[in-house]
Amino acid sequence: MIGHYFDFHQPRDLDEAAALLAAFREDASVLGGGTMLVPSMSANLVCPGHVISLGALRLDEIALDDTHLHIGAMTTYAQLLASPLVARHAPLLAAMAAQVTGGASIVNQGTLGGAASYANPSSDAPGCLAALEAEFELRSSQGVRHVAAREFFIDAFCTARRSDEFLIGIRVPRDTTLVACEYQKYKASASSWPIVTVACSLHRGEQVGVRLAVGAAGRRPAYRRFATDERVLLSPDAFIEHAATSARDLVGEGWSDELADGDYRRAVVPGVVKRHLRILLKGTKT
Repeated sequence: MIGHYFDFHQPRDLDEAAALLAAFREDASVLGGGTMLVPSMSANLVCPGHVISLGALRLDEIALDDTHLHIGAMTTYAQLLASPLVARHAPLLAAMAAQVTGGASIVNQGTLGGAASYANPSSDAPGCLAALEAEFELRSSQGVRHVAAREFFIDAFCTARRSDEFLIGIRVPRDTTLVACEYQKYKASASSWPIVTVACSLHRGEQVGVRLAVGAAGRRPAYRRFATDERVLLSPDAFIEHAATSARDLVGEGWSDELADGDYRRAVVPGVVKRHLRILLKGTKT
């Protein structure tokens, strides 16, 4: 039960929502699916004077243009899983959505934009979106600005979103070089937050490339592109060792919570990265 009074607003369009945020700023919280905000308010962890719902703004469209896959901020995990556009153009995102913890209530109500905006280190979305090199569309009364994932996730529970902005969409670049991808997470129990997430993909363009993102282990996602050549696919062991060590170093300060401390999370990163790079590179020796 929420134990404090607040004003609830349901703007009818983007301009109205932006005007409300410009007026209330730090005293306002944006309501998406509500799977994190409502429990936080019930526990008195956050006590906004104003709650601004995005429910009437139709921000759940998934669309494709010449350069990007566009995903509305209010798109649920269920919608991601049902979308043929996501399955074809962002299979890594579909794999992540299929593994979201929390059962039907979270899958049907939780939103990708809400998870990204909350920026809980121990969650699925940040690492996956970093691996996809996603771009975030932030709306304010001054217009729209775009922020790359590497700049959007700043720290634990902290993003580049200003208090007068709200997330309206996520753009994933179309990539014709993608060959294969893998997403997996490691957690203490079936119902718990992840301890480490690994998102990796293999690309063939002018050269062979591997993209690797580790989430949950640090205060923000760790991401790196590795450029290599076809010889790595024939004998990948040395590359896998190098990438695993690099991933641990990129994590930096480990993230500690009630599930695991930061030293443990960092210690398991090389092992889980090795495992999934082997899976990724297996069968690609052509």
